Amino acid sequence: MPDRCFAKAIIAAAMTVMFMALGCLSASAGAADILLMSRVRAEIARGASDSAIALLEAAVKDPATGAEVRLAFLGELAPLYLSAGKFADAGEAFGYEAELTARLNGADHPSLTTIYEAAGDAYARAGDGARAVSFFTHALRIDTRYGDCASEATARLHARLARAYDMLGETGKADRHRGLANDLALRCAEPGAGSGTRGITVTSEAASADSGGFTRVKVFYATDRARTGSDRPNDFYGGERGDLDFGTLEVTVPRVHKPGAVEAPSLARLEWRENPRRHFVIMTLTTLSGDELFADMAETLAGRGAEEAFVFVHGYNVSFAAAAKRTAQIAYDLNFDGAPILYSWPSRASLLSYFADEAVVRLSGRHLRGFLEDVVARSGAKRVHLIAHSMGNRALIDALELMAAERRGMADGAAPMFEQIIFTAPDEDAGLFAEMVRSVRPLARRLTLYTSDQDLALATSRELHGDAPRAGEAGEKILIADAIDSIDMTGLGEDMLGHSYFANDTSALTDILWLFWNDTAPDGRCGMQPTADSRGRYWVFDTLRCDGPVAMSALTLARAKGQAALVTVDRALAELAGRPNSADAVQEWRAIRGVLARIVGR
Repeated sequence: MPDRCFAKAIIAAAMTVMFMALGCLSASAGAADILLMSRVRAEIARGASDSAIALLEAAVKDPATGAEVRLAFLGELAPLYLSAGKFADAGEAFGYEAELTARLNGADHPSLTTIYEAAGDAYARAGDGARAVSFFTHALRIDTRYGDCASEATARLHARLARAYDMLGETGKADRHRGLANDLALRCAEPGAGSGTRGITVTSEAASADSGGFTRVKVFYATDRARTGSDRPNDFYGGERGDLDFGTLEVTVPRVHKPGAVEAPSLARLEWRENPRRHFVIMTLTTLSGDELFADMAETLAGRGAEEAFVFVHGYNVSFAAAAKRTAQIAYDLNFDGAPILYSWPSRASLLSYFADEAVVRLSGRHLRGFLEDVVARSGAKRVHLIAHSMGNRALIDALELMAAERRGMADGAAPMFEQIIFTAPDEDAGLFAEMVRSVRPLARRLTLYTSDQDLALATSRELHGDAPRAGEAGEKILIADAIDSIDMTGLGEDMLGHSYFANDTSALTDILWLFWNDTAPDGRCGMQPTADSRGRYWVFDTLRCDGPVAMSALTLARAKGQAALVTVDRALAELAGRPNSADAVQEWRAIRGVLARIVGR
């Protein structure tokens, strides 16, 4: 998310150095835009659609509005025009939305199909057959490139073109498209007819790159996003609801990767395409059935001699591709040899789609529940960890509460289903969250809550929810409950609206690795300072008391070799002894040994 924010400013920066000084869209501007959408929704709720339209029109026309924010406003404005019967205005708004989408994402981006189709529908309702034909033709061009000639969507576009040509009195063209709409064989015989994307592997343009300069991470996934029809891994799933879908991804991590980062192309560096030597790239995406997915997980774990998996549930304003790359980054930075699993719910991946994301995330919790039960029962993993971020915590906590309800009445002492459950920056009402974690506590060996007092996304969410505290907030508002270890991560700094500090700092990743390794209580982990107030005890993460890279190296060695890790370090120190210019390396290895000695008890 910080990369997306940076890109908004850098579009202008690529043309002139002066605009580079503008930097990223400010957090306050982002909050103001979301609050504007809140006002729009309030006007609609009270039946004042004209007032809502006026607010959006002013925002769209404002030259200070960034391209991506303007795009989100147009996505709200066009349907309002339709509901008000202003069909020509709706067509114009959809057309502008398509223009901006093409400018930002490319002239052939698969999402353009639905926008062009909506514009054509609006102009058809306005009686403008010529413009309807133009937009339906654009939609069919994109659909033919990415879609399946046998799909209802392709047939629908031909039918729309037939009606639009009827409006213009061009009966020959109308009859041709009617025939294509109704005759599958004829439609699929058309030159360049799409063959579809179901049940296949899709590959990145960078997949032909040689293997030098990067490593590959295999990620398993489940998602209730709808497929877009694209044959590109980054665009295969969109932001609409769909049926539960499964598959695997191959994500590359560049050798130049810095822990915590998800490297991506930057216009500031004149990088126009993904390059696996410099960026995270989804090389391949392969769809599987549920049975195939769990068989693959079990086979992969057995082949690696591993017994654990983690499931990551992303937050608000995150695309499928971004979530997949984040999952790979966590697995790589943790040196995780088990199965990294992504559960991706249908976030619109737009800063201004907060309310749309809110509307779908809880339904995904129902789907997530069944998937988690299958992971425990069918993946072959004996230890399963869960990590949720931001709004994704709502899906996870709902799923867990349903699972806990089913287990009530079981014999005391029954083994928990999960090892570690880590709630990071949860965008959930603090009071409700506190009640829910009590009921889900028996499901895991340990529950951990990461919070921050500088999380601007949560501050914005609090304002949108009538000043109700959010569970991810720290400071005086930090949630304290016997069922969960609450950690104040404010020391890791401000992360604008990205609020991904849990994965953007080596020290935070180290804490997660410590939990995964041996269920260590906060008092025994690096940098955790016990604190208490009248409500009870919590911990504050002190960055000065934890050297993240050193602790990460020590933990990785301890996990891999146990007590023998000390022998490995001593051997390395002996080899360095007497070598010229080795002082820094010796110092680092001694620091690693000091942490190792505490970890393995010697």
